[in-house]
Amino acid sequence: MNGRKMILRLAAFLTAMLCLAGCARRPAEQPDGDLPTLPPAAPGWEAPDGDRMVREEGLWTLYLPGKNGLNLAAQHVPSVPGILQAEMMEAVVRELLSYPSNNQVDSLGGETELTLYGENPVEFSGGVATVNLGSSALGLSYRSFYTLSLALAATLCEMDTVRCVNVLVAGQSVGLDTTGTLAMGSLIAHPGENLPVLWEQMEAKRTPVGQNAAETPLTSYLTLYYPLENGQGITCENRTLTFPGQTPQQMTSTILENLSHGALYLTGVSEIPDLMGLLAYEPLCSDLVDGGRMITLTFREDAEQVWADSGVDEACLAAAICYSLTTFIPGVAGVAIRIGDRPLTTLDSEKFGTVPVLSGLFRRELFERFLMGRTTVYFARGGLLVPVEESVDRETADSPRAQLAALIAGPGIRDRAEGLEATLPDLVEEEDILGIALEGDWVLVNLSESFRAEIQSWGSEKETLLCYSMVNTLCENTGARKVCFFFEGEQVETIAGVIFWAGSFDMNTGLCEESFG
Repeated sequence: MNGRKMILRLAAFLTAMLCLAGCARRPAEQPDGDLPTLPPAAPGWEAPDGDRMVREEGLWTLYLPGKNGLNLAAQHVPSVPGILQAEMMEAVVRELLSYPSNNQVDSLGGETELTLYGENPVEFSGGVATVNLGSSALGLSYRSFYTLSLALAATLCEMDTVRCVNVLVAGQSVGLDTTGTLAMGSLIAHPGENLPVLWEQMEAKRTPVGQNAAETPLTSYLTLYYPLENGQGITCENRTLTFPGQTPQQMTSTILENLSHGALYLTGVSEIPDLMGLLAYEPLCSDLVDGGRMITLTFREDAEQVWADSGVDEACLAAAICYSLTTFIPGVAGVAIRIGDRPLTTLDSEKFGTVPVLSGLFRRELFERFLMGRTTVYFARGGLLVPVEESVDRETADSPRAQLAALIAGPGIRDRAEGLEATLPDLVEEEDILGIALEGDWVLVNLSESFRAEIQSWGSEKETLLCYSMVNTLCENTGARKVCFFFEGEQVETIAGVIFWAGSFDMNTGLCEESFG
């Protein structure tokens, strides 16, 4: 009897073990409601003390003229790890300009040593890279300069974030004809296309010999710059425009008209009043003593009041106009702005301080610090996450800290008017980010105890969107696949009761508004 009981107990025990093993193999049932599943345990990372970016080493692809003279050919060089995108672009351009001829490709400058110009020779904002070459590039033939520009575009557009490229020389656009009127515009990548055919297509846009440039229409892809709300700087987008002729005055009028129409897809930009309607006279183009051209814009006496009433910052508007004209119109070194009979000689900006205008001429370099970068942050609306582009310092736009700082700042006035809400508590500040590191596919975030306390005070209802607004923002902009959080150097399992924080987080598009459209 005792033996039989022992056998029955043993059988029952084995049956129970099999049941438990079966439960372990089955996926856990989802709890009621919208609670997220628990993230897997994080690997053994240490909390970052300060900021660092460790990118994986790889290869940069450079495009140079092939030996056959027909196409651009790819050459590969080791990349430089651990630098921000702005630094990376400049490093890539320097590699390209100095790359020597070999049995596959020709160098870009030939006998001409190509250099970069200015303190910030490669600008990047809104998917647009602008390369400012030194004056030695003017020694190239028109065709060689165009090939150089195509090589720059093909090389930089290899980066996922670059959509098109502008090429300047000493701060000015270069005309591709003897009269200096044929604008090249913004370039996209053409790595596999026939170089002679591309040059023939560009030559076909020239004003025929003996004809008037004012009567030669031009359709071109170009970059327009717009003032941001609240005097925060300028940003840009691209547009294809058709000009009735190729004189600087005609190009200026068409650009001003299209600036007044507003941006097509940018958010957070100011509405610009009708600039052409505010002009007292037609735009004037004149030659400068030290070389280059000057565009003079004379606005009506009431123009400044109209701008103020519309909410556009005068300094940012001047920066947007100057950048739009000098980036596209060949040979334009700067813009003079007059209000009635009075020249603007200074501009005052709450964010950027006083901008002095030497000899009444706004040159492009005066407004370099006005050009902002763009980053995508995730705010909330109706209980879901919404991706929104926000402006940040362009030099650190791909810094995880800058991205979280933009999220902490919350939505702007126009965003709030569209129903967007902050996902992080008001009392959280950038100083609460104790350290943040990009380690390959991982972003490690070390937050303060004050940050943890604010999460707890917000409660469980907001915890999910709070967490994934940070995760989605970081993954979207850095290309990382996982995010890991620490608080004062330690991982914390629970805070408000919904999220298991001591794990790794993937981007969650299921919480986004667009996934329910």
